[in-house]
Amino acid sequence: MGNKVHKAKIRLPYPTGVMFNTLVGTQDLSLNDLQLGFGRFSDTQGPNMINLDEVVRFDDISAQTSTFNFRVDTWVLPFLNVYGIVGQTKKADISVRLIDPIPLDVTTEVSGTYLGFGLMAAGAVGPLFFSLDANRTWNFNERLDDPATVFISGLRAGPVFRFKNNPDMNITLWTGAMYSHLDGETVGSISVQELAPDAPGAVDNLIVELDSWYNNLGPIEQVLYEGLYNRLSDGLNNLSNSVNDGYIRYSFNKEIGNPWNMLVGAQWQINYRWQFRAEAQFLGDRTAGLFSLNYRFGVRGKNWLSD
Repeated sequence: MGNKVHKAKIRLPYPTGVMFNTLVGTQDLSLNDLQLGFGRFSDTQGPNMINLDEVVRFDDISAQTSTFNFRVDTWVLPFLNVYGIVGQTKKADISVRLIDPIPLDVTTEVSGTYLGFGLMAAGAVGPLFFSLDANRTWNFNERLDDPATVFISGLRAGPVFRFKNNPDMNITLWTGAMYSHLDGETVGSISVQELAPDAPGAVDNLIVELDSWYNNLGPIEQVLYEGLYNRLSDGLNNLSNSVNDGYIRYSFNKEIGNPWNMLVGAQWQINYRWQFRAEAQFLGDRTAGLFSLNYRFGVRGKNWLSD
């Protein structure tokens, strides 16, 4: 198929590439089905979980991320590219503000590694190119029992501007849309010292706030949530008395409220080996900037798929 394309006087990219990507951005998240458990590391049995879904209220939650990755790809067909990704989340500041039943502001810095794979179909109609990309990654973090999976797909299209005096060089502009999806369930643990470095004072303040929330409930609500209040109160008191040994076990479902966002980008192809690109992602629940450097090459030899 590649031979047919070349005979039509269409020059294909070099088949193999190594790309370095760096991305900085903010992703808004929604949490639900929250369960908490209060335990001690010295107790191997683990805590009993408390379902807070009926009473919990969150403020807006966002994750500010700085990450980089390497992508190795190859064109297996003139219109189909496959690739693998390995990367490092250098810094992800996740801000969570719990309003009820206790006011709790938590900003955690999370780092970890991830790996994945993807496919891209691409083509052109006259001076316009188009591409459809989809990938899945597995994100590893020491606080999580299982890696978090992320699925991203994107559609891009735009013109290619060529230089008459330099046929190897061109500038490509594009616009498009991207869809992001996170796996639903997150299960993990965080120590008291990580959650509240000034414990036990901070934990004692949470106990006071919990008492205030319960006392401000109406008589019917107090009866309804008495068991929940007692379990939370016992758990917080347990943490206050075991700061160095205590931890909170958590389980929740997370999602992106608006998974679609727009994007615009540009690429400067210096020659058929080197390309530099930048992309801005905006609207929806995601704002990010992506910068990439790509080096492409081929390996001379027999094409085993031809005769």
